Amino acid sequence: MKKIFLSLLVLITIIGCNKQEKNNKITTIKFHASFPEISIVDIGKEGLSHGDFHCFNGILSDDKGIIGKLFGCRTTADFSDSGEGFQQGLNHMVFDFGDNNTIIIGGSSESPSSTGAEFVKLKPQVRGVIGGTGQYIGARGQLTSTRNDDGTYDHQVELID
Repeated sequence: MKKIFLSLLVLITIIGCNKQEKNNKITTIKFHASFPEISIVDIGKEGLSHGDFHCFNGILSDDKGIIGKLFGCRTTADFSDSGEGFQQGLNHMVFDFGDNNTIIIGGSSESPSSTGAEFVKLKPQVRGVIGGTGQYIGARGQLTSTRNDDGTYDHQVELID
């Protein structure tokens, strides 16, 4: 009887946990970032190489106007063996909406070696939401960023409640 009770308890717990995950609400925030100001610190081997540090910032806006600023850094971590000249970078970004309301992003991105830190145009890249402050405290989810033809960026943040 005890085994049956424990089995039922485990089964109910598993079902309850799975149901909880499926009921998570996703909140989507979309905004536009101005053409970024990028500074590159050449570290190690001269020219674009492993360990180079890229700092960037830009203004964030939506259809109502300016809503905040973006700043971040990217460290070149790896180069593709494909011969196409791509590099992998480690990113840390902060979307600052003022009044201590921020969304923190971490992850990797791929860029052509010829452009340094900038993405391939119109190729979305996804990184993780790893936290936040203020109204975004404990934020989790993902960020999808797309470089536009004019060099600006569109960002879509999906937060899991």
